Amino acid sequence: MASPLPEDTSPRSANWRKRVEVPFVIAGAVLVFVLMGLSVADAFLRSVINSPIFGANDYAQIILSFIVAVSFPLCVLSGRLIAIDTLLRYFPGKLQVFLDWASSLLGIVMLAYLSWRAFFNALEAASFGETTLLLQLPYAPSYYAVALGCGLSAMVLLLERLAK
Repeated sequence: MASPLPEDTSPRSANWRKRVEVPFVIAGAVLVFVLMGLSVADAFLRSVINSPIFGANDYAQIILSFIVAVSFPLCVLSGRLIAIDTLLRYFPGKLQVFLDWASSLLGIVMLAYLSWRAFFNALEAASFGETTLLLQLPYAPSYYAVALGCGLSAMVLLLERLAK
């Protein structure tokens, strides 16, 4: 979401962003490497000794849901949300600011809604005992992670919008 206004690059702004961003980057990197190691080990064991890791797909599903949950806030912090602003620069400045605010508010509402739905899906998954196919790993923690990731993304987007 491009804004005609300059970004706030004060030390105070950078400080809260780093405190939020660094743990998510570390968690995301660890999760991606775990998923990569699992996939490589499963493929290696399958091809070399014809004995794949039992339930590797179940583990991969759960790990991937956590990667997605971690990625949402990182996308917001890096400004990588989808916004088509090709025509935006041809509009007058006040209209650009209004449309930028409108797209940010729409993003906040959508992320908050996704968080709310994921939270209630987690409650339903826990009450019904939904699990993965082979290992019977519960789905509820994955839904909770996605709910938390979307909720944090909505809050970060709101904070970023208010900081401008």
